[in-house]
Amino acid sequence: MALSGTGTSGEFGRPRKVLLVVADQLRADALGAYGAPTARTPHLDALAARGTLFEEHYSATAPCGPARTSLLTGLYQASHGIRSNTTPADTSRPNLATALRGAGVPSHVVGYTDSVAEPYVGGVEGLLPGFRWHTHFNLNDHGLRGWLEVLRARGHPVPERPTDVFAPAPGTAHRARYSAADSDTAYVADRTIDCLTEHRDEPWLILATFLRPHPPWVAPAPYDTLHAPSETAPPRRGPTREAHGAVHPFLDQWARRPGLDTAPEALTDEAVARARAVYAGLVTEVDHHVGRILAALDATGQAEDTLVVFTADHGDALGDHWTLGTGGFAATAYRVPLIVAELSRASGDTGRRAGAPRPAGPRRVGRFTESVDVLPTVLDRLGVPPLPHVDGRSLSPLLDGAPDPRPRNHAVCEYDFHAALSDAQRDAMGLAADACRLTVVRDAALTYVEFPTLPPLLFDRVTDPGELHDLAPDPARRPLLDAFAARVRAHHRRAARRAAERTV
Repeated sequence: MALSGTGTSGEFGRPRKVLLVVADQLRADALGAYGAPTARTPHLDALAARGTLFEEHYSATAPCGPARTSLLTGLYQASHGIRSNTTPADTSRPNLATALRGAGVPSHVVGYTDSVAEPYVGGVEGLLPGFRWHTHFNLNDHGLRGWLEVLRARGHPVPERPTDVFAPAPGTAHRARYSAADSDTAYVADRTIDCLTEHRDEPWLILATFLRPHPPWVAPAPYDTLHAPSETAPPRRGPTREAHGAVHPFLDQWARRPGLDTAPEALTDEAVARARAVYAGLVTEVDHHVGRILAALDATGQAEDTLVVFTADHGDALGDHWTLGTGGFAATAYRVPLIVAELSRASGDTGRRAGAPRPAGPRRVGRFTESVDVLPTVLDRLGVPPLPHVDGRSLSPLLDGAPDPRPRNHAVCEYDFHAALSDAQRDAMGLAADACRLTVVRDAALTYVEFPTLPPLLFDRVTDPGELHDLAPDPARRPLLDAFAARVRAHHRRAARRAAERTV
C-alpha cells in the first residue's frame, strides 16, 4: 500500500510525512515540559502542548548504537543482539525504513544512526536497510567533514584533527570556538530544513539526529553561560564514591571504570554543577533549532501533513551514581522525552482523522512507555501495516485520548557493560563475558536490577528516587525479589523467541 494524496494530508486524513528528531544523551528532566524549573525550552514545550507528552518513557538500552537499533526496529536488546556501538547490525531484520519503503515513503537521514552496516561511511558507520543519507554528521573524523567545510567557508579556522573543533576557546572552559549560527546543532538543523524543502512534494520520513547535549560540553555564546551552575540540581549519589560503591560490587566497579566519565576532577560538586549548566545551555540550543525546523514545516506548507516525534536515544547520569554519561542502571540514564504531535489535528479540523476527537490541549500520559514503541506508533499513524515480531506496541490509542488496550505496569531496560569495564574489573567481580549485563524492571513503586551471577538490587522509587539504598538484602523482601525475577525470566523468554524469528 502506497500513501497517496496531495495537499495537507494523505488518505483518510493521515499524515504522509514523519519528522523523527532524536537528541543524543538527553534526559527527560532537562525540559520545561517535564518539570525542569529553570529550563528554557519554549519550542519543545509548545510542541508538547500541541500533542502528547509521555511522562514515563524509557530507552530500552544504551549506549547509542544499541539504543538506536531498538528505536528503529522496535526490538529489545536481547532480541536484536546489538551490544555495543561496534556490533554489526543484522540487516535481515525489517525496520522502520523498510516498512515505510513498502508504503512508498522514503526515509532520509540527517545526522547518524550509529549503525555498523553496509554501505559503510569512512569504514565505520553505515545505515540500516531502507534508510538513505541526506547529510552524514557524527562525532568522528569522517562525520565532521561536511560541517568543517562549512566552518572553513565561513572563515572559521579548522583544526588538522577534526575532533579538536570542540576544544574550548582560549581562556575559557566551556565556550566553543565557533558562533551559535555556525554550530554543529545549527548545521544539522540547516540540513534538515534543506531536506524537507527539497522533498516538500513527496511523502517522507526524515530522521534528524542532533549530537547535543552529548559531550564535549562546549557551547557557543550565549548558550555557554545561559544557565548558572548555582541553579542546577545536585547529583543523586552516595556521600562519597567509596560509600556509594560499598552498596554493591557493580556500583563499586562502575564508578571506577576507566575514562572521562569517572575522572575524579570531573565529579566534584563544582565540576558537576558547571557541566550541568553547560548541558542545559546545549539543550536550549537544540530547542531553538527544533523551533526553526518546525517553522520551516509551516513555511513550506507541510506542517499539517506531518507527524512530529521528538525523543532521545538515551539519557545521561550527569553525576548521578558518581558517573557521567550513560549506561549502568540510573533512571536518568534511560528516562528520555517522548513528544508526539500530529500537527494537522492540533491546528484544527483540517486533516483530522475521521471520527477522531479534536485535542483539548496538552495531553500527558503517565503510563510506562518504551523506545521500542516508537516504530509501531509511527506505522499505525500513517496507516502502514504493522511489522510482525516486534517487542513494541502502538501508542496510537493514547494519542487519541482513548484507553490503552495493553497498558504496561513496568518498563524494562537492558545494558551490556562488557566493553565499558577493564579486564581487571571484570575479573574482580568474577564475571565471564556473557555475564556482563544487567536487566532493570521499574514499576510505579520499585526498581529491580538483575545480574546473571551477581546479587540483585532493589530500590523504593517513591522514597528513594535516586535509587541509592538497596533493599534486596532484607529477608522480608524475598517475595518481591522472586516476583521481579519471574518478570525478568518472562522478558528474556519473549526476547529469545524474537531473536529466533526472521522476517524478510
